[in-house]
Formats: sequence, structure tokens, C-alpha cells
Amino acid sequence: MVRTGTVVFLLLLSGMSGCLNSQEQECPEEGCFPLTSDNLNEILSGDNSFNALIYASVFDRMTIETTSTSTIQGIFGEIHWSVSKDDTKELRSISKRVTIGTYSYNNQVIDGGPITNIRVGNVWFEGRDASPHYVDPFVEFALVSPSVSSDDVPPFGFDTTTISNLEWRITGDEDSNQQVATSSNSTHSIVVELRGQPPYITSIETYSGEEENFILTVRVGDDVDLQIDQGMTRAPIGFDPFKEPIKYEGVSVWAGEVPADLLSESLPGEIEIRGLSSNDSEAVTVAILRMDSNYSNVTTPEGQWWEFEWADRDLDNLVSAGDLYAVRTNSTGNPTIAAFDLWANSWTGGPLSSS
Repeated sequence: MVRTGTVVFLLLLSGMSGCLNSQEQECPEEGCFPLTSDNLNEILSGDNSFNALIYASVFDRMTIETTSTSTIQGIFGEIHWSVSKDDTKELRSISKRVTIGTYSYNNQVIDGGPITNIRVGNVWFEGRDASPHYVDPFVEFALVSPSVSSDDVPPFGFDTTTISNLEWRITGDEDSNQQVATSSNSTHSIVVELRGQPPYITSIETYSGEEENFILTVRVGDDVDLQIDQGMTRAPIGFDPFKEPIKYEGVSVWAGEVPADLLSESLPGEIEIRGLSSNDSEAVTVAILRMDSNYSNVTTPEGQWWEFEWADRDLDNLVSAGDLYAVRTNSTGNPTIAAFDLWANSWTGGPLSSS
């Protein structure tokens, strides 16, 4: 579905001096379809001929995918991003696949509502979010991109002015309003696809043998379908306090905060911090704090005490980024702690996470 912002989008495209402005002078008989090489260069020379934020303001449903590949000293590498949104459903999907030689990383998250879907490799899990809030992913990436590593944001900002002075061979299909333009410069072969009337860019491909290749594609409207599935294995919250303690005068201390990159909040009553007594072969739960208790002091029959504290730092009544925890014990041997997610019936990490 296209918003009323389409009017702005069409005015922007027509202001690029392409087909609409030169129709009478350059191609009156053909109606400027397909575009001439000069027409296309006029479009590509515009500062906003491809701008993901403008596209996001126009289209309620949109997917942008990029694939960057290269081979360096015989080692193949690939980074693939796929980002989708559906403003009506208030759902979004972000996936990233990284391949370097034999190493591969491939995850996806579909979120925006109280139930989320998480893919790790080829396996899907059901997650939850106790405080869902939908944010257009293209807007979010644009906001964070100046402050994070370029590896953590998709390369959606393609500068088309770098390919705006070439000789293009352009073919078109009037039934679908699709046009495909091919050209090359001293380093790359280039393919640009456009659709619609006036035309907007839906694909850019650059090839430089095996050294460096890049593909960017855009899908909108009915070509984008985001769904949330339920009934899968539940994924625990992404909060893992497991780490080595600080020891002082026979007392072991763990303290920290819920990490800022926690994606989904949970209810405090669903999460427990457990004190464990572990050795080389097993770990046993000896004390428990459910986070909605805030404070607990447990003494075992052997005389070992465990003290738990939990601070809802932002007072949102949720386990969320920035909340604080502290655990202290005089337990001897090899004491440790871990979090257990009651909703998922699973450890979030620690020595029992595979149990």
C-alpha cells in the first residue's frame, strides 16, 4: 500500500530532469519508454535518486536486500542483509548472513509486537516482548549509523552519482513498467533496474570479477509479507549474568546491569537469578531470587548464605536494559550464578545452559 507521500516521491523523481522533463524534446514518439541513456543519467545524477529513507516514507511495506561478496587471497567472503517492514501490521524483519571461508553466521529477528520470531541458522524460535514498540527499521538504521560500526548497519546508501555519466543499453517491458539498464566503467559492469511511471530504482548491481561484487534490490507492496508464528520452541531472554566473581575476604560478589542491547523486555516474575554450587562434573542450584522479589537472603543447611538484590533502575516494572543486580555469598568451593527464564523453561546462559 502506498501512502499519500507518494505525491512527494513522484515530484522528487520528476524533478530529476529525466523522462518527464525531456519527453517532448528527446523522445516524443516513444513516450520515453524505455528511457534513453541521457534520461537515465539525469535520474542517476540526482542526490536522492536512491534514498532508503524517502522510499520508507512512501511505501508501507518494503524490503531492501544487499549482498556484498569478495575473494581475497583465495578466501571467499559474503555479507547479506535483508530488512523488511510492514507499517500496517507494525512488524519488521532484520536478518544478516556473514560468510568468511568456512565460517558462517546467519540470524534473523521478526519483531514489533508482543510475540517475536527468532531464527538462528535454519532453526526458528518463539520469543516475547513485554513492552513492544514498533520502529521503522530504515529510520532506526539511519539514526544509529553515525555512532556504530559500519559492519552493524546495512549498506543502503548507494551514491548513484558515481554511475551517472555512462553509456547505457536499456530494455523495457511496458506491461510491468520494468526497465533494465546495463553499462560498464573501467572497473565494474553495472546493472540498474527501474519500475513504475515515473520510474524509480528497484535494483543496482555492480560486478568486478571475483574481487568485489554488490547487489541491492528493493521490493514493495504485495511482494512483502511478514508473519509471526507461534508454537515453536521458546527462546529465553537475552540476559546472562554468568561470569567470574570478585572475591573479597571470603565473599564472592557478582554485580552488573542488564545490557543496553537487550532486544525484548520480560516481566520480573518470569526471570530468576540462581546461586549455583559447581564442580568439575555438575552444578546444583542452592538458592533462588525471582526478580519481582527485589531482595532475598537465603541460608543453606550447611550455613552458607546467599544475598540477592535487584534494582528496577528505570521503574518500568520490567526486566529491561540498565536494571542492576548484585549477588553475594560466602559459599566455598566454586560458587557461580546463572539466570533461568521461567517463560521459556530454559537457562539464559551459564554452566547449565545446555541442560
